[in-house]
Formats: sequence, structure tokens, C-alpha cells
Amino acid sequence: MSLATGSLTALANDAPPIPAHESNYRVTHNGRAVGEASFVLKKANASVWHLKTETKATSMLAKLASMSVTEASHFVWEQQKDRLRVVPLTYHNVSRGPFQTRYWQHRYDWDAMTSATSTHDGEQIIELRPDLLDPLTLRLQLAADLQADLPMQPQRGYVVLDRDDVENQRIEYRGQAQIQVPAGCFDTEHFYRFRKTGSSRNYDLWVSAEFNWLPVKIVQSDGARTIEMALRDSTLLDATPRCKE
Repeated sequence: MSLATGSLTALANDAPPIPAHESNYRVTHNGRAVGEASFVLKKANASVWHLKTETKATSMLAKLASMSVTEASHFVWEQQKDRLRVVPLTYHNVSRGPFQTRYWQHRYDWDAMTSATSTHDGEQIIELRPDLLDPLTLRLQLAADLQADLPMQPQRGYVVLDRDDVENQRIEYRGQAQIQVPAGCFDTEHFYRFRKTGSSRNYDLWVSAEFNWLPVKIVQSDGARTIEMALRDSTLLDATPRCKE
């Protein structure tokens, strides 16, 4: 894939705030293991990065439902005054179910400030806003902001192009917690990502400085069901974190 960054000034940095890596997560549904998810961050070329997550079923019930989700973004890091910004270039999301496949994809033109967007419902042009992110690069931007901004802010606002609408979303701080996941024990900061009231894509996330401020656990719950992603292993970790007494 050929990607043009246009007038963007991509950061030429051999040591980005979040290095290239691969991480794997255990996925549970109401406490039962049903799948696994991968998170892969790598360089696409000298300045562009590629981030991809893929969730696959492992249990027989989930396999019969043929449920899988793939998300991917191309982006660059750009230094803007005192803030290191994630600038998305492309994004796509594909959700495959037993009876239908739903998808949406964006190609950002930061010179024209528009996105050429395609979804299962058709195509459209969407106006961009400064500092806009997608649902995937939102996690990277939060991690970069947490590296730069301490102590914790009670709330952080982000502009996110989610499916076919530009939304004001927020990350709410919920406090500190030591949590145990398959990869080990982590001292974490607990946040809540709020998209909109009633959205199935609101979720809790626990991030750790030991893990470059990326999530070690994500939980989505609507009362009837709870889906949890918990870190199983990562090339970012050179040892298993131990619980502190």
C-alpha cells in the first residue's frame, strides 16, 4: 500500500513513545474463554506506522457463530508544539457475523480536511476536525499523553471518527488498581472510555506504565453480557510482572 503524508511533518524517530511490538489477549464472554485477540504495531515505511488488531473465536460456540473483528490503522507521529500527536492516515473495521459482514473504512486527506469513507451502507465524504483520531489510534494517543502528562487528569477529551460520525469522546479517570491478568500482575490506572450513552463500544480499560501505558485489560459490559480482553503475552515484556505485597 502506498501512503502519502501530504503536508504532514512525520516524526523521524527511531525511539517512538510506543515501540513496535506484538501482544496477545485472552477474550472471555461472561467469564468463559471464547477467543483471542492480537495487537500488532509495526513500521510500514520510514515514517508511516501500521497498527492492527484481530479478534478470533476459539470456543466451539463462538466458532459456530463465526464471529471475528479486524481493525487496522496507518498513521504517523507528529510533534505539535508541546504534544506528540498521532495522525491517522487510514482506518478500517470489519466485523464478520453468522449472517452479515459489517465494515467501515476511512482514508484521511489532511490537506483537504476530509475523509473518503466507505461503509456497508454506502460511501460519503466526511469533514475532519483538528486532532481527529479513530477508535484504534485513540489508545495510542492516550498512551502518549499519559507519558507526557502526570499527575492524572480527571477527564480527557478526544475527537474520534467512529464509523460515519465525528464524535466528542472522553476518557474518564477511575483510579489506581493492582490487577492480575494471564501475563502477570500490574499496577494500573483505570479509565473509562465514553462514546455515547447506551453505546456498546463504551468500555473500561486498565493501562500500566510497565506496558508503555497500553491496556492490559479492557472490559465492555451492557448488563446482560460482559466481554473482557486480558493481556496474555507481549514482546514489550521481558519478564513476568509480579504482584507487590
